[in-house]
Amino acid sequence: MRCLAWTTSSAVMAALLALHGCSSSSDGAPPPTQSPQAAVEPMFEIPSSLDLLAEEHWFDHPWPSDMRVDDNGTIHLLGYYNPRAAALIKTYLKQMNGRMQGFSPVASGFLRFNGPIDPSTLPADPIKARAAEASVQLIDVDPASPDKGTRAFISLYWRAETGVYYLPNTLAFMPTLGYPLRPSTRYAVVVTDQVKAADGALVRASSNLRQVLGLDAPQGAPQQALRDRWAGDVQTLASVGLAAEHIVHLSVFTTASPTAETVAVAKDARTVQPAPTVNPADWKLTTQATDYDVYEGTYGPSPDYQAGKPPFTKPEDGGNFGFEGGVPIKQREFFPRFALAIPKGAACAMPAAGYPVVMYAHGTGGSYRSFLNDGTARSLAKLCLASMGVDQILHGPRLPEGTTTPPELLFFNFENVDAARTNPRQSAIDEVVRARLARESGIEVPASVASGGAALKIDGSKVIFYGHSQGGLNGPLFLAVDDGARGGVLSGSGSMISITLLEKTKPDPNVAQMVKTVMLRLYTQEFEELNYFHPAISLAQTLIDVSDPVHYVPMILRNPLPGAAPKSIYQTEGVNPDGTGDSYTPPHAIEVQAVATGLPLMEPVIRPIAEMSWSQSTPVTIPAGGLTGNLASGLASGVLAQWRASEAADGHFVIFDIPAAQNQAAGFCRNLADDPVGKVPAP
Repeated sequence: MRCLAWTTSSAVMAALLALHGCSSSSDGAPPPTQSPQAAVEPMFEIPSSLDLLAEEHWFDHPWPSDMRVDDNGTIHLLGYYNPRAAALIKTYLKQMNGRMQGFSPVASGFLRFNGPIDPSTLPADPIKARAAEASVQLIDVDPASPDKGTRAFISLYWRAETGVYYLPNTLAFMPTLGYPLRPSTRYAVVVTDQVKAADGALVRASSNLRQVLGLDAPQGAPQQALRDRWAGDVQTLASVGLAAEHIVHLSVFTTASPTAETVAVAKDARTVQPAPTVNPADWKLTTQATDYDVYEGTYGPSPDYQAGKPPFTKPEDGGNFGFEGGVPIKQREFFPRFALAIPKGAACAMPAAGYPVVMYAHGTGGSYRSFLNDGTARSLAKLCLASMGVDQILHGPRLPEGTTTPPELLFFNFENVDAARTNPRQSAIDEVVRARLARESGIEVPASVASGGAALKIDGSKVIFYGHSQGGLNGPLFLAVDDGARGGVLSGSGSMISITLLEKTKPDPNVAQMVKTVMLRLYTQEFEELNYFHPAISLAQTLIDVSDPVHYVPMILRNPLPGAAPKSIYQTEGVNPDGTGDSYTPPHAIEVQAVATGLPLMEPVIRPIAEMSWSQSTPVTIPAGGLTGNLASGLASGVLAQWRASEAADGHFVIFDIPAAQNQAAGFCRNLADDPVGKVPAP
C-alpha cells in the first residue's frame, strides 16, 4: 500500500531529454514472504565496498548516510538506482560523482524494511514528528550546532509495494517543504519501536544495526568502523530520550553547504576584481516617454567565473565555477549593455544624492529593455524611481554568436548538469557587480546627453532589486550573498526543483509530462508513483541544490551573512483557489519559497498554505498606512501577496496584468528607497 504520512498537495527540457535513450531492466526483487507475527527488520547492509550498494541493492542501506562517503570526502553516487537505465541519469551520476561534499538539506531520503509496517503508527504530520515520543524523528546531532538535540520538521511517505523506481517496503522521508535543514550539519533520522509491523508484529533492529548501536559486539571491521563513527551520535540521541534499545532504524548524515561557492565567488567579484564603470563614450538618449527618459550604454568589466566553453551546451563544455585551491578564478569578462529609465524632472526633481534605482532582471526570452515594455519602468517613474535593465545570462550579446539552441534550453540545461547548477549562480554574480557599479563607481548621465542639459545621478545607497521569472530565480541568490540592495520584489519566483519537475507545465512542451514519459520512461499506469519523495526526483534535487533558491532565501531575512542587514521582500503569487494559476513557476514552489524566506501571507488569502501552519505563521492584514517592520525583529518588512490568476493572461504575469499588483510592487520599492526597513503599502 501507499500512504502519505504527511505531504501537501524546470525548464523546457523535452529536446534535451529526447537525446537520451532508455532501456528497461528489473523493477526490483519482490518483498520476502513473512511468517505470521514474524518481526520486521530494517534493511541495513554494511558492505566492505560502497560499490556493492548498486542498482537494486542501492537502498539496502539508508540514503543518505555518512557511510556513503568516499575516501576523498565526497558522496558516492555511482550505482544510484536507475531501473530503466536512463542515459540522462547515467550522465548525471558520472559527471557529479566525486564532486559533492555533504547531502541535500531538502531532498528526500529512504529507509527500507524487509516487510511491511503499519503506516498508522507513523507521525501524522510534521508537528507530531517533533514530539519526543514520535515513532520517526529527524534530529540535529552535530556537536558544533547551536540546535544540537533539536527535532526538525519531517514529512513521510510509506510505500509497501514495488514500483519502477521504488523498491518494496520503503519509508521515504524529507525535511518538510519550506524548512530546509542547516547546512554543514549532522543529522540523525530515527525510527523507534513505536512503529509496528502491518500484521501487528514487532519491528526490531537488525543484527547489523544492533552492532552499530552498541547493543551487540561488532562482527567485522565494517560494523566496527560505522559503530565508532556514529558512537557520539548514538549518545546524543540517548540524551534526548532515544535510547539505543528502542531504535529500530537509523541513519546519520551530514548536510552540504549549497551556498558556499556562490558566497565565495560573490566576495571575489565584490572585493578582488576591479570595480565596473560606465563607458563614457557609449551614453545615448534613446527614448523620451511621458513619465521617463531612457538612456543606454555599457559598463564593465563584469567577471564571468564559469569555466569551459560558453554557452556550455554539452557536459564536455564545462560550465561550473572555476576554483583553484579553494579560490575563485575569473575565466573571462564582459561589458553588459543597459537601459536606464530616469523620471521626468518636471514631475520628479532629482534629489541632491540622485535618484534611487531599481535593478530589473527580466524573464527568459526577455531583454535589457523588457522593463520598458511590461510597464515596470512607468510604474516606478510615477513614484520618482529610476530603473535599470540589463541582458540576463545567455540573452542578447551574452549569447555567443552562432548559437542555435534557444536561451530557455541553455539556461535550464538538463543535458549539462554543470551548466544547470551554475547559470543561475553566475547570474547572481552579475547582479553583485551591477549593484557595485551603482554603489561604488556611480552612475551619472552626462549633461551633454541628458535631455534637460544637466547631469543626472543615481543614488548608489538606495538600490532595490526587481526580478521576474528567470530574474526571480537569480534574485534570491543575489540578495542572499550581497548587501548591495536594500531588498526587492520577486515575481514568478519559486524554489525546489522537486516541485518544478512535477508541476511545471509551460512553456511547451509540458515539463511535468516530459519528466514522466521521456526522462523516467514511465508508462501511464506507472505515473502514480511520482511524488516529491520519488528517488529520481530526490537525485535531481540533490544535484541542483547549489542553485536552488530554497537554500538562499533564509539568508535574506533570518540568517544574513555577517555584517549584512536583513532585506525586505515583496513576493507575488498568481494562483486560483484550486491551486492552479502560474503555469511557468508552480504556485506550490512559490509558496514553499515564501515559507523558507519567512514571509507571511497577505490578506485577502486566495489559497491557504499548509506549510505555513507548521510554524504557526498567520496571514496579515495591511493597514491603510502600510505594514512596516513585521520581519527580522522590526528591521525589515515583507509579505507573499496572492493575486487571482484568472484575472491575468497566466498567473505568472499577475504583477504586469493586474494594476493593483503592479502598483503595490512599485509602492513597496518607493517605501524601501525612503527607509531601509521598508513598508508594504495597502493593496
